[in-house]
Amino acid sequence: MGIKTNLLKYAALVGLVIATSSAYSVPVLQIGAPGGPGEGTYADYIANLTNPTESDTAVTRGNTLYVAGVYQNNNVLSLGGQSGSGSDWSSIDSAYAVFDGKNAILLAALPDDGNADVVSNILKINGFNPFYTSDTLDGLFPNNHDPLKDGISDYLFFDIGDFAKNSDSVPNFATETGAADGEIKTLTLSGTTGLAWIHFDVLAIETSSQGPRIVSTIENNPGSKDVTWKEEDDGGTPTGIIPEPATLVLLSLGLLALGTIHRQKIRLTT
Repeated sequence: MGIKTNLLKYAALVGLVIATSSAYSVPVLQIGAPGGPGEGTYADYIANLTNPTESDTAVTRGNTLYVAGVYQNNNVLSLGGQSGSGSDWSSIDSAYAVFDGKNAILLAALPDDGNADVVSNILKINGFNPFYTSDTLDGLFPNNHDPLKDGISDYLFFDIGDFAKNSDSVPNFATETGAADGEIKTLTLSGTTGLAWIHFDVLAIETSSQGPRIVSTIENNPGSKDVTWKEEDDGGTPTGIIPEPATLVLLSLGLLALGTIHRQKIRLTT
């Protein structure tokens, strides 16, 4: 009985530790918005949105965006644009030549009307116009979820600078837990009049030291952790935070093991 109990305790501990570490992990790049009534510091990511069709996105009607970058280990030298002897955008992927000389990139996808150049003279981030516009995405973002598809969106690109390495300053926006080294940029959006929606994503160059080598890779925010600005709410259904399936399984196993241990203790004392 003692061996079985110890094994159950070990399984419970492992399940809970892994589940907790997963919940507290912080993405390299993420976008958020201020929380509304009933939410926390950051707006909740909702499961389903229409106009545009999207999943796991935070929805805001305000003019403030939070864009966070995280230094995921001590080998990371910079996060944003080219750094030192690291590669510039086109050296990593020739499709990104229009980004050369730029830092972290905020991508704004707008309803497709073929007038990206016109909107670019109006829509601003921190008072600045986009440095590049396009009616087609042309491979300029590696994760083509629904709003990032030609025929659905036009595209504007903003240079938002590099991310500083501030100690323990960035939580996971979705769970509002964790504290990673990096920076949260507060961006102000203006010129939205007449637009039904704007979908925001971010990408940056991560430069790391790997022994004697300097290696540069392109990071982007995952399928979630993005923001959609909407003039009106016409289809979003807030559902709270839904943990990853693997986290749910591990947490369930841990709780099941703890429950079994508790029942055995009751039997032993009766």
